[in-house]
Amino acid sequence: MAKQGKDYDRWVKAAAETGRTDNPLKVPYDVAVREAVAAAAFVEKYWEPDGERPGLKRVKSRLPASASDELLSIIRAVQEAQTRLLLIVDPAVTDVGERARFVVDELESALEFLLDDELDEPADAQLARIKEFHAQDGQRSSALSQALRDYAGLAETLKDRLVEADEEFDVRLIAEARKLAEDLQRRALETAPEAGASAAAATIRNRMLHLMVNRVAAIRKTAAHVFRRHPEIVREVTSAYERRRRVAARREKARKAAEARPVDGKAAAAPATPSPATPSPATPSPATPSTSSGAQPS
Repeated sequence: MAKQGKDYDRWVKAAAETGRTDNPLKVPYDVAVREAVAAAAFVEKYWEPDGERPGLKRVKSRLPASASDELLSIIRAVQEAQTRLLLIVDPAVTDVGERARFVVDELESALEFLLDDELDEPADAQLARIKEFHAQDGQRSSALSQALRDYAGLAETLKDRLVEADEEFDVRLIAEARKLAEDLQRRALETAPEAGASAAAATIRNRMLHLMVNRVAAIRKTAAHVFRRHPEIVREVTSAYERRRRVAARREKARKAAEARPVDGKAAAAPATPSPATPSPATPSPATPSTSSGAQPS
């Protein structure tokens, strides 16, 4: 905590100079922090060139060598600001939030592994909806409580299959998720934070987040330029969470399209029905090509 306190003091003034007080995150807080840590490690890993592979060192005028250490320092400042905010507005999360997030992650990972089998079933759509609904969750007890209930509910219906797919899956996590959800909800109702103090703490936290997000964006932009001929390297520093969310969205779109396709097929096939006005086969109709293309699968 002492180290984080020093980092907090180091960056609080720079954070205020951003002039932004909104929350900039497009992914959950925990994901944003993990991806920021990965971005800092990326700078250190690819700073020096290696053979034909370039290094970030070539653009040190735009991205200095200190970028990695500075980002790690900002991350610690963000974590300190987040802790100060939660101690005011949601102390229950500081007590059991870490375990709650662990349980959510375990259930989500187990469900993703089970359902990633190229088979389309209702549970796929259920999981996609749950993930999309909770995509912007923060660390508040209300969001964690609902996430715990949602993932536990789906996991309960697939319990036997989860164990069959992974013998090490702990089914006790399902009951624990429900218990944690109840505990978080009960304790949240007992908390009445002082509005002024919570608003001030939230403003500082959000400003710190802007610093972190801006640094990560700069690293990603620089990586896209330096390693433009090495897409596999660029991929290392992009958001895996966003990629998974896009995949889930595409699957949901494909599922809806598949459900609608039989209806569309019938509608497309209707013009092909012969009518008294249809020309004889010896005289091809100009409508024939469009009828044929309309029957093609989408």
